[in-house]
Amino acid sequence: MAYSTGTLAQGCFGKVYRQKYNDTWAAIKKVPQQLIDRKDLERECEVYNKSDHPNIVKLLGNITLEGGKWIIPLEFISGEDLETIIFKVSKSKIQLTPSNKGTIIIGMCEGLLHLHSKDIVHQDLKPENIMVEHDTNRAVIIDLGLAKFFRHGLNSAVDMGNEAYSAPEVLQRSSQRSRRSDVWAMGKIIAELCARIRLYTPSVCPDKIKETLRDQPFCHAVCRMVEPNLTRRASMTEVISDIRRAGGTGVVTNTPIQREHLKPPSPHVHARNRSPSPLNRAPSPFNRDLPPLNRSPSPLNWERSPRQNLRALNPRPALHHSPSPQRTEDRKKNQALVPTGGADLTQDFAKMRLYQEAAKDLPCSLPATGRVVVRRFEEKNGGVETWEQKEVVTRDGKIVKYNDVKFNNK
Repeated sequence: MAYSTGTLAQGCFGKVYRQKYNDTWAAIKKVPQQLIDRKDLERECEVYNKSDHPNIVKLLGNITLEGGKWIIPLEFISGEDLETIIFKVSKSKIQLTPSNKGTIIIGMCEGLLHLHSKDIVHQDLKPENIMVEHDTNRAVIIDLGLAKFFRHGLNSAVDMGNEAYSAPEVLQRSSQRSRRSDVWAMGKIIAELCARIRLYTPSVCPDKIKETLRDQPFCHAVCRMVEPNLTRRASMTEVISDIRRAGGTGVVTNTPIQREHLKPPSPHVHARNRSPSPLNRAPSPFNRDLPPLNRSPSPLNWERSPRQNLRALNPRPALHHSPSPQRTEDRKKNQALVPTGGADLTQDFAKMRLYQEAAKDLPCSLPATGRVVVRRFEEKNGGVETWEQKEVVTRDGKIVKYNDVKFNNK
């Protein structure tokens, strides 16, 4: 393991460093041995193993004991936390456009939904514990050290979360932290992200959210999330559709990927994923008893689909011929988004090819003005194996943004 190149964060349980780990950058969490017992460490490892998702930070290998400190190798997110984005605008590199804001909010809610589907309560959701990746705006929930399993009303850890993002029933000590208290914390985070202000915790309620967000897209969903009455508060399963809808003016879907839609990876590209190099394990009794990880130690493999060089495309002479009835019908159907010709046929043809590429495999037609986001994923052994997101933003009949991001954890 290489020497540290810088401290990323510091908390009551230790520090996080940016270091090289198995030839890739990682966020190495170092916790003094006396600050965390073996049982809690085993629970943390199990939480990471069960929460394999693009919006949850990834454990890269076994936890080891070196120099009296537990060494926890985690995925390094090249970005910044929400605390910086919301409250330290001058230091942030991320522009909170409506589109970026929607991507961030949907991502962190998808991550929390996945945790809850695995009976995991985060316990300590706050802006500092949500990272946003530069370039992709992928939101990643981090710091699962206090996360606990919650089954049949019983939990595997004590309540130790931040009071600034604690639900009313937690502050009143009338209930332990649960999935619903996580939902309340996420609702407050979304409201602060949308309004760019710090909300006073005891004042947070549906009326306060309506006063703060007014008619903003996420207002209705957040009101359901911060409902003081625990029995009437929405779960992530109940509110996720509202979140996805509010994240864009188009249609947002979340459907499983069909294997034939994904191009199989070439052997030389993903050879490391299939045959990972052995982890450098320090001699520790914890290593011998730690349950093995059911995943490659390599970091998340994000890749963008290659775009065609549209400028190099030239129209064929056939474009000057009279169109067939079928082509005329298709042209009329999409005339709001595809140029109908003009002096520069090369430019028209390029725009048509871009439209065809963007509209491919979408469950709906592209609106003249709006945003369409489609997510597809494939799960295997309880974890996300492949994941895709296509985003198309249109304005006045023109495509102003097009992203096609793919994740492969095979």
